[in-house]
Amino acid sequence: MELSVCCGIKPVQRYNVKDDTGKEVFSILEDSECCDRSFCPGAHSFIMNVTDVSNQVVIRMVRPFVCCCGRNKLEVQSPPGTAIGYVQHNWHICQPKFTVENEQGEPAFKIEGRCIGCTCHTDHNFELLSLNEAATERSFGTILKPVSSSGPNAGAGFVLRFPSNLDVKMKATVLGACILIDYMGYKSRNQPIWCTCLTLAIGCWKLY
Repeated sequence: MELSVCCGIKPVQRYNVKDDTGKEVFSILEDSECCDRSFCPGAHSFIMNVTDVSNQVVIRMVRPFVCCCGRNKLEVQSPPGTAIGYVQHNWHICQPKFTVENEQGEPAFKIEGRCIGCTCHTDHNFELLSLNEAATERSFGTILKPVSSSGPNAGAGFVLRFPSNLDVKMKATVLGACILIDYMGYKSRNQPIWCTCLTLAIGCWKLY
């Protein structure tokens, strides 16, 4: 890693997924071209392989290259090669907005965050919301990026919370949404997290 950094080549991203007892349940490793990572940090194509404790790839996330006028879209596969969900970025002048789709590409729910520039001193919340506009004030889950260096989420890159009865395919797709949010909102701002940890429990995942 030191040689890569000295040469200006950004290393691949690594994530660890833990439950809220601190037990590791998944690891995630990026597969991408080194030149793409160095020169197109927020737009390059990548594959993320999610492996379990037996080192078996159980989930794969695929994002194609995004040109300046294109929209980010991530495909989540499980097993690898079989699509189970998609995350579609919805362009907005300052507010992060995404649509989570099922395996047929049908909208299932949406994710909305506040303008990141307006939350520099507070935790960044990305709310999981019903597609029903009347329910926009009642989120059923959260992707949280903690800012505070103290408290139960200290050191976490992200914390994912969702209902325990959420379909397992959608849980995996929310995990994909978290990775996409990280790349679009934070990696592209030159704020690399060389080793991020995701904490997973029934209804709760964290990224450190």
